[in-house]
Amino acid sequence: MLKLVIKDLKLFFTDTRALALTFAVPISLITLFAYAFGGAGRSKHEVRPMQLTVVDEDKTDASKNTIAKLDSLKEFEVMQTTLDTAEKLVMKGDEAAIFVFHKGFNDSLSAGKKPFIEVKYDAAKETEVSILTGSLTGSLMGFIGNKFAAANTIKKFDADYPDMDSGMRAGIHAQILRQYSAGDKKDAPKEAFITATPLVAEKENSPGLIQAVSGTAIMMLLFAVVGVGTSMLDEKQEGTLKKLLYSPISPNKILFGKMIYANAVAIFQLTIMFLYAKLVFGLDIFHHLPALVLMILATAYACSSFGVLLASFSKTRQQVQGFSTLIILVMSCIGGSMIPVFIMPDLMRKMAVFSVNYWGIQGFYDIFWRMFPITNTTFLSRILVLLLIGTGMNAIATMMFRKNILNIAE
Repeated sequence: MLKLVIKDLKLFFTDTRALALTFAVPISLITLFAYAFGGAGRSKHEVRPMQLTVVDEDKTDASKNTIAKLDSLKEFEVMQTTLDTAEKLVMKGDEAAIFVFHKGFNDSLSAGKKPFIEVKYDAAKETEVSILTGSLTGSLMGFIGNKFAAANTIKKFDADYPDMDSGMRAGIHAQILRQYSAGDKKDAPKEAFITATPLVAEKENSPGLIQAVSGTAIMMLLFAVVGVGTSMLDEKQEGTLKKLLYSPISPNKILFGKMIYANAVAIFQLTIMFLYAKLVFGLDIFHHLPALVLMILATAYACSSFGVLLASFSKTRQQVQGFSTLIILVMSCIGGSMIPVFIMPDLMRKMAVFSVNYWGIQGFYDIFWRMFPITNTTFLSRILVLLLIGTGMNAIATMMFRKNILNIAE
């Protein structure tokens, strides 16, 4: 019995595909999830700064000083811009929220009233916005609490001593301001002083449903088209490919036929997935039907090209299966199929743009959440990237097809 165990272990460790699935895949996913959820990549006491997009419409010393103090903190990385530009960033999905210091911020603060600050946000990223707003509120109280408390103390003093000489009153006011400026007392406003306004509000389609449908559909589509691509290797092993090469059909036409076949399967699978989401979960797929059709075609083209490329790059079906599992799971992790991109650290957000999943998911968010029409430039840019990815991988597949498959089959 022990000899049988040893024999099976030897076979296992000589099987590269089994080793890849057993060790490489979980190690890769553990690493990615650890970075995504903040468990690796920085020291214990290191604070990862949060992106804070700020608009200063008050343009007073009070607002400028407050923003400068926020920028000096390790917790925030402040970017100032105009209101129009900032709102477009939220509408396009590039930012979760923007913080606007409206006109009257300094006047309200000096009068002991609620400061005029507004957060405009994307409701699809409400969890991220809540964390960001909570951190910002605590930091702001450290900067403006004393001034707010001083204004309320002065207001109360004036109410108690309405007939005091103006010169003496001014001196006491100055003394109160100095006292609060030098002291540690920070009295916050009694009510929430940051007004929340969703720029992209929840409509018929919930962000959770969009994430679940688009993320899962693209990830499973990648697995499906790999199976389509490996049919070329099956034909090579069975001798079918050699027979096709003896026919009048050119080698490129054989490959193009596989590409068209993979595209057809991809389009069919995505269509069924979204029809299922419509019938079972009520996903409104008919709101911008032309844009949805275009995104399905572009996503199917990019995903199918990945399957054909992987098959043309490998020499055996086992190699395709081993490589595809690792690559697809990693792409799906960094691309947003498993973890929403907005909760990832900056490094992984930058890596996400190299995956098909990211561009497909963002395109479907443009349709179902942001309600972009087919002519929107942001939406069309996602289509263009998917087409470029598909064309690039198909071009490489064409070269590798002759090298790794035709030469072996001939």
